[in-house]
Amino acid sequence: MKHARGMTLLEVLVAVAIVGVFTSMAVANYSSRLSGQRENVATRELWSSALRARQRAISTNQPVRFVVETNITQPNGNPATVARWERLACDDDATGGWSNDSCPSSACTGGSVTCRTNAACCSETGPDIVIPSSMNATAINGLCFLPGSARPVMDRTCMRDKLDDTAAQALATPTDKSIRFTFTSSRAASMLMVEPLTGLATVLDCDSVAATATSVNKDPRSVAACAP
Repeated sequence: MKHARGMTLLEVLVAVAIVGVFTSMAVANYSSRLSGQRENVATRELWSSALRARQRAISTNQPVRFVVETNITQPNGNPATVARWERLACDDDATGGWSNDSCPSSACTGGSVTCRTNAACCSETGPDIVIPSSMNATAINGLCFLPGSARPVMDRTCMRDKLDDTAAQALATPTDKSIRFTFTSSRAASMLMVEPLTGLATVLDCDSVAATATSVNKDPRSVAACAP
């Protein structure tokens, strides 16, 4: 009669090693997919927020700008890089007036001042958009929609004292290449393309068919925007 034989120590070690390899592969794959999802969500939230900022600049007749800030403590206690829009206050808000040289308030245009460091600078702010550690969205910092027209400029001062200077506005207008979101993952860059007169924004993923130079369905403008 044959006696049942258990696994040897070597066989157990081999089995554990195999399980470990497959577990590591599964965890790495899950982590990569989760990171990609976070990048996609942040990109789309920035786009949606740009549309909202434009609308607020039109309806309130006040400048609305984007700021990107680092080491902002989140509800879970962890620091993160975040982006949000700020509807800037004007020097003469208290009197209900408005003029070219009073909006936005001079106290809110210098250096690294934001509405988080000086709450009096803002009439309203958008929600924080958490930027994943694998994403660089600093290119949107300083994008401003001018009051009333929502014309976009890359200027943290929102063209204070220059709202009637069309030449200065033209120089500050973002191009299709100005706002590029890059990633340390394998994800291709994404562009936030803002129409120079209306401020309407669209997102272009640089691995899309429209941005692929070799595609028969390519869009020349998209290809040019994504080119290095």
